[in-house]
Amino acid sequence: MTTTTANTQGPELTAAERELLVRAAVLAPSMHNTQPWLFGFRHRTVEVHRDVTRELTAEDPDGRLTLIGVGAAVLNLRVAAATLALRTTTVLLPDTCRPTLAARLTLGTGSGEGTELAGLFPSIPRRRTNRHPFTDHAIEPAVRHELAQAAAAESARLYWANDRQVRWLQHLATDADHAEQHDLHRIVERGCWVGGERHHDGVPLASLGPRSADVPSPVRDLAVDPADRARATARFEDHPQLAVLATAEDSPRSWLVAGQALQRVLLLATRHGLAASLLNQLIEHEELRELLYDPGAGPTAPQAVLRLGRGRDVPSTPRRPVEAFVLHDDETP
Repeated sequence: MTTTTANTQGPELTAAERELLVRAAVLAPSMHNTQPWLFGFRHRTVEVHRDVTRELTAEDPDGRLTLIGVGAAVLNLRVAAATLALRTTTVLLPDTCRPTLAARLTLGTGSGEGTELAGLFPSIPRRRTNRHPFTDHAIEPAVRHELAQAAAAESARLYWANDRQVRWLQHLATDADHAEQHDLHRIVERGCWVGGERHHDGVPLASLGPRSADVPSPVRDLAVDPADRARATARFEDHPQLAVLATAEDSPRSWLVAGQALQRVLLLATRHGLAASLLNQLIEHEELRELLYDPGAGPTAPQAVLRLGRGRDVPSTPRRPVEAFVLHDDETP
């Protein structure tokens, strides 16, 4: 992750600046759109907390996917700060006595990567998780390289699966999906967040996309309600384009790094007109995650599997009101 030393001299952030920062941050992706983050402001510092009331104890017991989502929100904060001509000094897990505190961002003036990050700002409201079929149009090598460079800028690695590896990943994902159908705890928890009409959080039926007529499928079907599972089917792309995002280590700090890298890749992909979805089941299950390690790349820990390509426009998932995410001076998460 790139951090920039900021000159913190300056006035308090205005109400408008705070609102812009939070509005951008909460548009980050999170597992089942749980939006597991809270923000506290003090002078020119933003503290980002994980919201323990929105953790997924059955599907994400160690908090990996939660912290990846929080990391994505941190990246959006950095991008939004760059549009305000503010530079960020970002410290991850800054206080072991405050276990919910995931990151502290100090905002100020100074040199750094502001222009590059600011260029991603228009992609924040346009980014979507797209569970619809993609075309088989190959992503250009130059764009693949740019996406890999975006991950590298955040101290992560993005490597692309070849055709044989894609088929293997799809079969692993399908096996995981079948196993999860018999996990009552997962089914009950997922039903609290996925399907039907959703107005503030979760994944509504409209965002699930069609069921895949193909086996194995390149997309994850999150539906648990019988009515949601009865939705129409469609043929998906014959040649899915999958990539694995990995970090050098595997720890809560690494998960926050991965979240920032993932979001930087997704925003750049959006700017290039690409659609994306995730095969999180390959990360959630330890026995599958271990199979994704690339021995030829040295010590790398897989943190996300991305499906990328050209796809139709899809609606955004809902968000809670901005004020629901902001901690006041007398509040602790």
